[in-house]
Amino acid sequence: MSLISSNLLNNRLNTKMSLKLIPFHQNHVPELARICHEAFSTLQDRHGVQRDIPDLETGMLLMSHIAARSDYTGVVATIEDRVVGSNFLLHSDDVAGIGPITVDPKEQSRGIGRALMEWIINESNRRGIRQTRLFQESINTTSLSLYTNLGFNWCASAALMQAKSAMMDDPLIRPLTVNDLDSIKSLSQSAYGFSRAGDTAQLLAAQFPGFVREREGRAVGYLIFSLLGHGGAETEEDLLALISHAARHVPPSMAVFICPLNRPDFFRRVLAEGHRTIKLLSYMSLGEFMEPSGAYLPSIQC
Repeated sequence: MSLISSNLLNNRLNTKMSLKLIPFHQNHVPELARICHEAFSTLQDRHGVQRDIPDLETGMLLMSHIAARSDYTGVVATIEDRVVGSNFLLHSDDVAGIGPITVDPKEQSRGIGRALMEWIINESNRRGIRQTRLFQESINTTSLSLYTNLGFNWCASAALMQAKSAMMDDPLIRPLTVNDLDSIKSLSQSAYGFSRAGDTAQLLAAQFPGFVREREGRAVGYLIFSLLGHGGAETEEDLLALISHAARHVPPSMAVFICPLNRPDFFRRVLAEGHRTIKLLSYMSLGEFMEPSGAYLPSIQC
């Protein structure tokens, strides 16, 4: 990755600075964890919504997880050798995801976010990725406008949900293992239109809790909780059972999922189960967009 000198970006910056974009490195994790926590918390506190990265420890866990994976490519923004932001491209499967993108609150509104997004878009194009997706937080009208101007299309709205646990375990559900990856490939291909087995393998390796629902000896649905997790199933009933069962086995901070709102009947069923709406998100895509046709719960990145 070549350095991007400030003379290529000065026309976009509203103050003079020496901005450089450099490759993400493990050594950046502590400072990026701080920025990630402060950037999200500043925005979300201002609008009175629940924090995604409530403390520095959560920021460290997120950035350490990303640093440990080879299917993330990251770029870091620096000003006079100070780290001021970062962005990431997740490319474990055919459809790529973007984020988290964060800029130090003290350095925002200076064109840094645009530079980080443009670099990631160029990297996605360089890799020949036909579709790149992200979820944009609806309260952040600045990022909505930026992503739209950079070519992303709004595709749908979704709700971030807090899961309510079932009163008892579902006997058809068991923990997800690496032996289920072929089933995950088939289930996600049917639900999303593309496989999510690559990302699932990485989440399992990082010990994210996942679950599989079986009927007649075969997998009919899967779910991995947290903002980075996702799920797919043959039926909505399978997804609903997985959500309530999984919520019994993970901390409340991880028992969150994203519910597409363009499936209103499914959303009503989710609400009837007692799952709580936290906030709204916008599903955005760059490049060819395939509307998922099956029962699915997307991750925060795609």
